Amino acid sequence: MKKFLLSIFVSLFLLPCTLVSAQDPFSDQRQITLFKSTITVEKNTEINIREEITYYFPGYNHGIIREIPTDYKTGGGFKRPTTLTLNDLYYYPKGQTTLSNTMYERSSKMGYSIFKIGDPETTITGEYTFVIDYTLHNAVNFFDDHDEIYLNITGNGTDVPINKSYAEIKLPGEITEKICFTGMVGSEEKNCDFEEISSNETRVNMKGSLEPYEGLTVALKMPKGSLNDTSKTQLIEIFLANIGILLPVPIFFLILYLVKSKGKNKKLTIIPNYDAPKDIYPLLAGQIFNNTVNNKHITAEIIKLAIDGHIKIKEDGKNKFILAKDNISKEILEEAPRALYAGIFKTKDEIATKDIDSTFYVTVNNIKSIVNKEVYEKTFFNKQRQKFKGSLIGIGIVALFLTFVSITPLAYIAASAWSIGLGISALITIILGTTVDLKSDLGNKTYYDILGLKMYINTAEKHRIEFHNDPKKFKGVFEKLLPYAIIFGLEKKWAKEFEDLYKQPPSWYEGNFQTFNTYMLTNSISRIGSNVQSKSIAPTNSSGGFSSSHGGSGGSGFSGGSSGGGFGGGGTSSW
Repeated sequence: MKKFLLSIFVSLFLLPCTLVSAQDPFSDQRQITLFKSTITVEKNTEINIREEITYYFPGYNHGIIREIPTDYKTGGGFKRPTTLTLNDLYYYPKGQTTLSNTMYERSSKMGYSIFKIGDPETTITGEYTFVIDYTLHNAVNFFDDHDEIYLNITGNGTDVPINKSYAEIKLPGEITEKICFTGMVGSEEKNCDFEEISSNETRVNMKGSLEPYEGLTVALKMPKGSLNDTSKTQLIEIFLANIGILLPVPIFFLILYLVKSKGKNKKLTIIPNYDAPKDIYPLLAGQIFNNTVNNKHITAEIIKLAIDGHIKIKEDGKNKFILAKDNISKEILEEAPRALYAGIFKTKDEIATKDIDSTFYVTVNNIKSIVNKEVYEKTFFNKQRQKFKGSLIGIGIVALFLTFVSITPLAYIAASAWSIGLGISALITIILGTTVDLKSDLGNKTYYDILGLKMYINTAEKHRIEFHNDPKKFKGVFEKLLPYAIIFGLEKKWAKEFEDLYKQPPSWYEGNFQTFNTYMLTNSISRIGSNVQSKSIAPTNSSGGFSSSHGGSGGSGFSGGSSGGGFGGGGTSSW
């Protein structure tokens, strides 16, 4: 009897846990449980795509944001425009198709059609299916011996896992050859397979799941003539899309005047600055100082993360360094350093620099985008100047394109002298465009503050350091400014000033040395930077054409290709 009562008690105790487990088949993270595409290619080259994206929200969200690229690069590096026509859009809780919602906002930005789906006044949780039905125009490829469909099914810009993905594809002609790719942008992995439905219809399946920023891409080959040949029209559209505003020589000189009068900031007096400007972390300082984020800035931010207690650096033999998570409960406040930290470790707690994922360049590109966005949001850079600079460079590119076209049969009447003159004007216009200073008044002041910091680091002497800082704080001064010294390429000079003062290694660094000095430390940091730099460069052997981190390209050969190539693609996120 006692045993019976005990068993009942245990069962009742465990029942709630069992119910929770049974009712919660998902983890507590956002995820796409199913990404299904139904694709029909018409003989007139229109591609009708119906996406059914089942998204799991563990908490309360409004919906999803689906970004689909509409601009692609061609073999000359020029843009090839496509158009996207929306046919239908709605969403519903899983299993309740009769209760559908149609609230969304559509916008366009930098070659993307963006659909923000959901009600800002209503939150949702659990599984919801989002249906987007649209038509792509001018998204096919023509070759001498075949017609081709090259599509990025899921996109490589999705920031959550995709548990299951497949696409059913129907073509107007017989499928003579097919291939699929999975993984990060540029990956040639083939963790996918095909199910033949008919001679002109197939289904491509992911064999497993897709991690964040991984995608599924397919290429399908048909006999020549399966599609109406619009290649000449495509070429004309490329021409028209890139022609923009053609500047004659008088207008070129006007632009030169505008650059001098409207595109330059006032010169300020450089005053030595003994500290970094407030809230200016190394990546942001690099963007303001160099107008870009480069590998030195990445190294500087890694050292800053270590100094701030997020990373511990361990030297394990010559040129072998291990980065380990440290104090994981401590929050990284800024988005870009947080993305760098996540890109280094991913799911690991420690990693050797030589073993950092080969797709680290995707993280670097993402960081560049974040920092570039931040300088405009915080008004360090001026959006009007950005547009002015972009216009100038765009005009130059258009002029170069016209030069290219003028030596093709499409423009056989063009004179050689006009082509040469246009080409030279284009190069000058691009060069002038790159000299436009994007910084606002605030950005210009911050730039000179950073210059003042560089002056101080470059001219610091022991007695000046002792004068401005408590001798007990040598360590703090050295570490605080070390990341910025790296940005300026002055880390060894900065270390030299502390070589005989700073005798103990910092808490965040474990090295192979019997005696320690700051000069040895910076030499090690330099080697760390070299190791990380080798992982920051995108691979160059992708034969699938021209791809970005989110979308793909319009120009591929069938024998090559990679994940992230092709038309379609983009990414999905929640809001």
